Amino acid sequence: MAAITANSMVHQIPPMSIPAMPRIRPPRMLKGEPHPNQVLQPTVVPKNANIKWVQGKWRAGGSNAVKNKAATQDIQVAKALRHQTHGLDIYAYRHIRTNQVVYSLTRTLQETKILKQLLYHGKKTVPASVRPDMWTPYFSIHFPPTAAGALEGLFAFQKLRELSMQRQLSPPEDLIKATQEDIDIVKSKLGSPVTLQEMAVRDGLVGKIPKLDEILPKKLRARKLMDQKATSVADTAFVLDWISSGPSPWEKVTMVETNRLINASEMTNRARRRINKIRKELERKAAEIRQRAALALQDLPAHERALLPLTRSAIHQLSMEHHGTVSGRKLDVVDGEHENNLKGPKDYDSVQLREELKQQNLGVFRERQQIAKAAEQEAMKEWFDHNKVPITESGSVWEQVSAARESALQAFDAQERSNGKGSETQTATSPMPKETGARTSSHSTVSKPDWADKPREIKMYWADLNDGLFAASWPRNVVHGALAPFGLAKAWKTKLGLDDEGEFPKGEPQQQYQAVVSKSVHVIGGGINDGWMPKEMANGHTQPPLWEQPPLAEIEEETGEYLTEQAEMQEAGSVSQEERVAYRSPTDEYEDVVVETRPRGLWGRVRGLFGR
Repeated sequence: MAAITANSMVHQIPPMSIPAMPRIRPPRMLKGEPHPNQVLQPTVVPKNANIKWVQGKWRAGGSNAVKNKAATQDIQVAKALRHQTHGLDIYAYRHIRTNQVVYSLTRTLQETKILKQLLYHGKKTVPASVRPDMWTPYFSIHFPPTAAGALEGLFAFQKLRELSMQRQLSPPEDLIKATQEDIDIVKSKLGSPVTLQEMAVRDGLVGKIPKLDEILPKKLRARKLMDQKATSVADTAFVLDWISSGPSPWEKVTMVETNRLINASEMTNRARRRINKIRKELERKAAEIRQRAALALQDLPAHERALLPLTRSAIHQLSMEHHGTVSGRKLDVVDGEHENNLKGPKDYDSVQLREELKQQNLGVFRERQQIAKAAEQEAMKEWFDHNKVPITESGSVWEQVSAARESALQAFDAQERSNGKGSETQTATSPMPKETGARTSSHSTVSKPDWADKPREIKMYWADLNDGLFAASWPRNVVHGALAPFGLAKAWKTKLGLDDEGEFPKGEPQQQYQAVVSKSVHVIGGGINDGWMPKEMANGHTQPPLWEQPPLAEIEEETGEYLTEQAEMQEAGSVSQEERVAYRSPTDEYEDVVVETRPRGLWGRVRGLFGR
């Protein structure tokens, strides 16, 4: 009855409306309002130097927030320093098993950049991740530290990757067709000649051995396409010859600026406003990058708690990559024997150059470019009509292209001067007179930086100098050298200086010297003779000397001295009978031992006939 009554009462009670709960949501931030995590540091700082201003609050130095910001700041500083030298250096890595070659703009492997260069040739040809222990330094290319050198380096980096991809996607027929060497390799893997005869009787070789001049099987074809050890060197020589035979570095810079002026003159007002907006954003980003890079080159003031000092591992990594000496938690830019790229490339005044180029005749410049381009295309067509390869013993295609371009431009200048327009035709982008070519009588009115008239020199460092022989020839301005086996980090150390008498003077300042603090084989080093790596480490003298067995004469002398001392002790009677037994000579130690000779059996006598 009680249950029935309770159920009936529930249905008799009128339903009560529940009031709506107010929706609680965080306050919406208006556009331009600073985030709470980005609040500026207060002027009053705590006395404890370990307290840092992170995410809008004072936090302990060992907190997770400070650790996360330190890790993020290390990555930002490393990227900012790499941005300063972007394009000046190209590093090639080789896979130790497949001989694949990839290119990078940094001294360390970056997985996201490397995996894009590995093409799919079949199952298990593209790894899921990059293993640093499977890639070894192959060679490195270093362009002059100027604005023109950065342009040339990025151009070479692009062409090297394009040539590598083109050879793998559309390989030549002689690379993927079976040769007698390929057939012998397949036969050796199937078994011995006897096994091959047995398989041939049972028709077991059908479809397993490729025929001569037939397309290779998939696995063998993939293996040959992935082997880029020799072709990458040939591509490098081809691209460097392309760059060396082209216009001079300053001419390339002025060509780029002139083309920008021509494009700007043809833009609409809307496009010009969009470009100006993009340029302001790029300038703001460049200022931010310079500010981040400065964290590695200067000491932080004591009152600045929003910026954290670089970690020890990060500063050592930067020392390996940029050849800067560690001083506390920063790098020192030292002008010494070794190369130091912390200062960045030598730039030029782009604003002044544009103002001077505006005074030139842009229409004549465009006409000159068209004539030079037509002459280059005609020279390339003529070369490949008579040759199948770009480089031969008699010369290269780029030498012929360079000569054709210079002759066409000289003819154009002569024609303009004959028409009375010599003052208008000569622009800042006219080709620089070379030692081998004819000199023009015109003069440029554009001011040049100091590096404009210096000869172009490209440096190449090899892990093995013999690998450079894979190319038929190299340009004359390419200087070859040996590559350091690993990267080094140096730091300043202090020691007391000795006076002339060899004593430590009191009150004298300590002397500083550079010491190696860490090294890594996963960081490509510089040149082995550039002064950064000590000569002892470069020559391989860091390992302990190998043990060598002393000559037999020294052993006999030591034994003779030992016997003489024992005889003197016995004559003097200073030793007991137990000590005499303990000090037995090596010759007397086994005089009581009797060696029992066992009779040789049948097989022993047979081996004795053959001297065994």
